[in-house]
Amino acid sequence: MADVQIVVTETGVGIITLTREKALHSLSSGMVQVIYETLQQWKNDRSVRVIIIEGSGEKAFCAGGDIKEIYHNGSSNEGMAKSKAFLNTEYDMDRLISEYSKPIIALMDGIVMGGGVGLSYGATYRVVTEATKWAMPETAISFFPDIGAGYFLNQSPGHIGMYLGLTGKVIKAEDAIYIGAADFYVPSSSVKRLRDDVLKRDWSKENNVEQQVLASLALYSEAPARSELAESSFFIEKHFSHQSLTEILKSLRGDRFQQAQDLYQTLSERSPVSLLVTFAHLLHSETFTSFSEALEFDKQVAARFMECPDFYEGVRCLLIDKGAHPTFEFQDVDEVPTEYVRSFIEN
Repeated sequence: MADVQIVVTETGVGIITLTREKALHSLSSGMVQVIYETLQQWKNDRSVRVIIIEGSGEKAFCAGGDIKEIYHNGSSNEGMAKSKAFLNTEYDMDRLISEYSKPIIALMDGIVMGGGVGLSYGATYRVVTEATKWAMPETAISFFPDIGAGYFLNQSPGHIGMYLGLTGKVIKAEDAIYIGAADFYVPSSSVKRLRDDVLKRDWSKENNVEQQVLASLALYSEAPARSELAESSFFIEKHFSHQSLTEILKSLRGDRFQQAQDLYQTLSERSPVSLLVTFAHLLHSETFTSFSEALEFDKQVAARFMECPDFYEGVRCLLIDKGAHPTFEFQDVDEVPTEYVRSFIEN
């Protein structure tokens, strides 16, 4: 069933398992459709009381959306329309999860990136492990941090959201909890026991389902380690609190420490359009009051990227012709017209 396994146990647990292991459970349009339709069906299904979303195997929860599918769609107007519909359904799925009336447990063991963040962010209980690798790496493929990131990255302390959105930095479980993208730290060795505990309980006989889910989580969760993001807050504020992308780059370039130089080099190799739109998108989204509002706005920005040459060039070099050097439309952030960036943000 489109790389997704759907099971409903006799005890009242609906299980959605991503089974596309070779692609690290990257979400294809077919997978998104199955998950969305399943959750719609379960809303009024009294036999389903608790839901688990997980990835099979040990490497990943979900590494994101299937960018290769979107890339290949870009060869025609009909294909681009399919990509826009794919992304719109994905965002609607993420919204449905965030507004769901039944408890959803996301077992975020392994890689959680991009679309995987969207799949898990709105879940009721978000479980991370020592194997969790969380990131919004969209600027690496000349895209922007979508799936409602304009909302939740701006909920992060200080300017951590801007730092994560521009750089795509991979963070650990304790960092994900620190920025509000996860709730419980459970060692990988205990995830199966937690899962089994949820599956064996007869939820049809429980009057307070959420209280009992929390009781199960409390049995297996532990205090997370100290967040490295928290410890890096001074560095992040020093460089990512500036009022323009040009100032951020100038700040990094002028810092003699290797961490700053490495970040400057990374950003200087990325699409100036992608970085500028990401910066503008995060600034514009500061006033958003909900995840749902951000998801709706992302439909507009994502649709514009489906028509952007830099997106296809970035994907080609990173994922198709791996290691190729991209030739972007503009070579420097100062060359990109302000009106061009506004065309992504303003409707």
